[in-house]
Amino acid sequence: MTPGTWLRTLVHLTPRQVLYQSIRRLRGPARRPAGATREGLQGIAHPLPPPAPEGTLLANGSVRLLGHPGYDPLVDGWEPDADPLYCYTLHYHGWLSLLPLARARAQVEHWIEHHREGVGWEPYPTAMRVLHWLGWLGVQESHLDATARRVIFGSLAAQLAHLRVHVEHHLGGNHVWTDLAALCSGGLSLAGAATVPLQQLLPAFAEQVEAQLDPDGVHRERTPTYHCLLAEQLAGVVALNPARAHAPASARLEAALERMLAALPAFTHPDGDVALWNDSQLAAPVTPQRLAARLGRALPDGPADAVHAGLFRRQFGPWTLLWNTGGVGLAHQPGHIHADGLALELSLRGERIFVDAGVGTYNPGFARDYARSTRAHNTVTVGEADPDQHELWASHRVGGRARTTDLSHGPDLLEARIHGYRAPAAHRRRLCWDGERLTIADSVEPHVPATARLYVPESCNMLLRDNVWHGRSARGQRFRILTPRGTPWSCCPAHGWTAMNLSLPRRCLAAPVPPGGLRLELLAD
Repeated sequence: MTPGTWLRTLVHLTPRQVLYQSIRRLRGPARRPAGATREGLQGIAHPLPPPAPEGTLLANGSVRLLGHPGYDPLVDGWEPDADPLYCYTLHYHGWLSLLPLARARAQVEHWIEHHREGVGWEPYPTAMRVLHWLGWLGVQESHLDATARRVIFGSLAAQLAHLRVHVEHHLGGNHVWTDLAALCSGGLSLAGAATVPLQQLLPAFAEQVEAQLDPDGVHRERTPTYHCLLAEQLAGVVALNPARAHAPASARLEAALERMLAALPAFTHPDGDVALWNDSQLAAPVTPQRLAARLGRALPDGPADAVHAGLFRRQFGPWTLLWNTGGVGLAHQPGHIHADGLALELSLRGERIFVDAGVGTYNPGFARDYARSTRAHNTVTVGEADPDQHELWASHRVGGRARTTDLSHGPDLLEARIHGYRAPAAHRRRLCWDGERLTIADSVEPHVPATARLYVPESCNMLLRDNVWHGRSARGQRFRILTPRGTPWSCCPAHGWTAMNLSLPRRCLAAPVPPGGLRLELLAD
């Protein structure tokens, strides 16, 4: 990292972030609570709908998280030798609602007794654990004896008190959202004097929610998986009837939830799961389909526009096109952004054909760098050596940013132009449907060396014959890609992931973009 990169990153931070970043660097992460137990909570007054579970229970009693082997914290403890994301996820207790009552109680009490300080007390895992505990207690409290209730609610009071003074303002974005969602859920769900200051945070939560949503309802970190998770958290608060504590904030939260739900189709494939924009994952605990079903909604078919977020969906005959025009969104928190401007994903009769790289890790290194890079996506790299559209560094940092302009969107046409950070030229993409063919037209303005890439799953067979790619999907569906005569195509293996530590190898079809542009026509057989 150069001083220039650091400054181009720092300039987007808010003054509040800078202050809290400085405090955190001086004090370190908030891993040591003032006390592991606290008075002020008597029990559940209003049950929180349990959050979607996270983790897979195995026959030996362990839990599999994030694609790792099974782990039993009752045997192996709460401080595994693992990467930070795994350690965080272990402390969410996201599988609690899947366990029999006796084992769930044993795990909760074991955590209380054996993890009195450490990574599990950092604000984000604390917030996630609070939500899962509240959901579990809403169902199981009546089956616990007085001793268990005293211990568990004493710990919960301490966790909420610790979280309240350590809201993650140094990060902002989805972390602050989740922190406040947990605090407000605690204030509305629990009984006792300790709930009063928590309920007073409802206006602050409403303010954060509104600030983090685009006018079209998409969360501004523009990662569909996080959008769904945050919508579930918001729905949990709304289900607790916040109007009894603060009617104006309640109305704002209800309106925001409706906007978030209305935005779901703009990034949803026919299979009911997300496009893998930015740090999204397939089969996450909360998918668009599961979220809609949970709330008694139906996911609409057909076209969808989230213009401010730059996300679009079109139903072109048998094709479902998802398009991402790029952009950072929440300028001060771009940690989940990839350099994927003008990228597309494509389903054919419900089966994914053009697929994004996804994300397999947050750990620094090749896999993280590649997943975020422009060359990993169904778009065009502009310039020698495939430079990224954004100035990406570390695992979650962005310095200089690309600019998207000239957006045009209609029923049968989508078009935009993106100029990468310090790029020698801009990439323009035009997508159109004539009732039979889907055309992808790419040009570079002014012309410089550039490469277009399309990625299909490894299970999709591709054969180039007479300037036509003939494709056969895993389900046996056939399609063709008509290309200009003499285009020098290559086809090679490529990395891809469906979720953390879950690889889905791909094939990369790559070709240079000539001075007159590259025009591809897709036909379904």
